[in-house]
Amino acid sequence: MPNAAFTADRFVRRAPSRPVAAGCRLTDEDGAVRIDFDMAGGAVLLGHAHPRIEAAVAAGKATATDAAAALSSLLPRRPAVALCAEEGQALPAAVAAARKVTGCRRVAVWDPKGGVCNGETDLAAVLVDPLGMTPGQLRLARKAATAAGALLIFDEGSSGFRVHAQGVQGLSNVRPDFSVFGAGIANGRPIGAITGSDDLIAALDPEDLPAPRGDSLAAATATLETLGIAPVAPHLQVLGAEIQTEVESLIKRAGAARVFTLAGDPTLPTPLFAAPILEGLWMREMTARGLIVVGPHALSAAHGEVEVAALVDAYAAVLPAMMARNLAEIFARPRPVFDPLYSSPSHLAAPEGRA
Repeated sequence: MPNAAFTADRFVRRAPSRPVAAGCRLTDEDGAVRIDFDMAGGAVLLGHAHPRIEAAVAAGKATATDAAAALSSLLPRRPAVALCAEEGQALPAAVAAARKVTGCRRVAVWDPKGGVCNGETDLAAVLVDPLGMTPGQLRLARKAATAAGALLIFDEGSSGFRVHAQGVQGLSNVRPDFSVFGAGIANGRPIGAITGSDDLIAALDPEDLPAPRGDSLAAATATLETLGIAPVAPHLQVLGAEIQTEVESLIKRAGAARVFTLAGDPTLPTPLFAAPILEGLWMREMTARGLIVVGPHALSAAHGEVEVAALVDAYAAVLPAMMARNLAEIFARPRPVFDPLYSSPSHLAAPEGRA
């Protein structure tokens, strides 16, 4: 018998086709169409393969100056802008500049529940992820950073122009020293951006800022120009509020409040589970119903009432299943020897001789 490793393959192997993404739907290699509620981690704000973005990329005429001007025009006070190749390069570059300007080394991550910078002193920067924070909490962060002599840095990689047409600055009227943006400003293509005053942007080290790709610059320019004329943020707010209201009603109907909730900003509602096994069940059931969900429900301009209805219908089926699984897990546990849930108090025990 010949060795199988050297046996000729009698079958013609078909090269796998790449999934096709358009709007908020993905068609896989088998032709199955799924509604995408991940959207590249929320970075695809306008929808996959947006015609205006793809036309701009094909034309390839946009420059770094164009992209920077488009970003600056959307933000309050038209700040200066520096660009880099990746979102992950922008925040370290901003922190390095803060250390250079302040002469301090320490960096604190702002926690609205932890007091004023958790008591940190000698600070170069206070980092804030503003998604889901109230204007009041952001004002406290601004006050704390100023009192500590530190620079306030907003990481708007997630919030971006999702929460407001002018970003978190426009929503809260709180001005950070630096704001950092990522792939969301290029509809999912890799790019990083830092905004701030002229003197702070000048303090950035050019070696920390490798140039973005040409297609990313074109995509960023077109995306930001589109955000300037289309009511994307209000659209996301309305859809997200509808999802949260409908799912909250379903949670109450299923009695599932102890095992599941949908929290966070309406434009990026996040499922929270009482146990990992419930999350696994949730993901399997959502996938079986043609939905792509990984964690937060990343809404985009391409989502509408049809997609919201599909997600809500899936929850109507999934939540009772989650409750059934949770109860089954509870009753499958070994019975404790002494447990008031299983042992009747003596005064309620049946009299002798009676069933």
